[in-house]
Amino acid sequence: MPPVGPKTKASAQPLTIFEIQSNTIDGDASRLDYQLVDFTGGICVAKFAGSRPRLILQDPAFPDGWGGIQVKDWAAFDPDPTKRLYEHVSIGDWVALTNVLVEEFRGTTFLQWQKPNSPSFTIVSRNNSIPPPKRVSVDDIAAPVGRAGDDWYVEDHSAERYESMRLYVTDVTVTEWDLGKAVDNYNLRSADQASCWAADYMNADAGVLGYHPFVTVARHFCAVGGVLEQYAVPSDGWDYYQLITLGTIDLAICGDGDSDGAADLLDLPRLHSCGTGPGCGGGPGVCDPPAWTRLGLDWPHQYCLMMDFDCDGDIDVKDYSGFQLTLSGG
Repeated sequence: MPPVGPKTKASAQPLTIFEIQSNTIDGDASRLDYQLVDFTGGICVAKFAGSRPRLILQDPAFPDGWGGIQVKDWAAFDPDPTKRLYEHVSIGDWVALTNVLVEEFRGTTFLQWQKPNSPSFTIVSRNNSIPPPKRVSVDDIAAPVGRAGDDWYVEDHSAERYESMRLYVTDVTVTEWDLGKAVDNYNLRSADQASCWAADYMNADAGVLGYHPFVTVARHFCAVGGVLEQYAVPSDGWDYYQLITLGTIDLAICGDGDSDGAADLLDLPRLHSCGTGPGCGGGPGVCDPPAWTRLGLDWPHQYCLMMDFDCDGDIDVKDYSGFQLTLSGG
């Protein structure tokens, strides 16, 4: 049975994502844990069907931390369609909620949409721009360290501020997999030997074994994006952060402009559009390739990161050279 919230509100005023999430200090549970709140809302940046459907909401006012949260819809399969939240919200909607329960679940702060609390929602606006993912270093979301037995713990919980936000890391290689509680995590290592963990359990394009087909040991990516989650059950020896990919476009293989898993001459038009298309030179989010090259939402793949061979945030002559080397096997 889902947990049922208390009868009193945590606050008389609706709270922002920042106010809910920033109560989570140094990896500990939010001080609003197990309290009902009204919620000013955020833009729906992703949806995950799963066995318990989720909305991932982000507030663009807080791009540098405490700006994302997940909502679990416990009424998603209710026979009364007015009780369902998941099916009424679309990507790009700003949705506000009332009478939702704040719950810390295995290290991640969730809002729980539950019928016993008589929740309601308002679509404040539609077709909002999706907040761009934030580029972070691998160290910012560092992998756990192994201890005695099978225990894995992060030593620094500063990544907590990025929980449930869309992030990406660049220039990483898969060095190991079959990690973590569900044996579905894989390790991403940067050129400076820093590591973070990722997983594909929300990835709509993942294979039957839980990993996306692109994810193989020794595979190098120009960028990997996703939503950051914590998985923490210290009594069982687990406490780690994981970058959860949501689709093929979160896995930017260098040179693979059409996302078919290989860099070849068919990718040259994508390289050209990224290198010459408007304003591609001031950062990873400013290159807007022609509509025919767009492969979904504004994820790292959208920002031409698969063509940023030197990972400096723009597409220039050095990246043309990198593409040539890739084609020649250099």
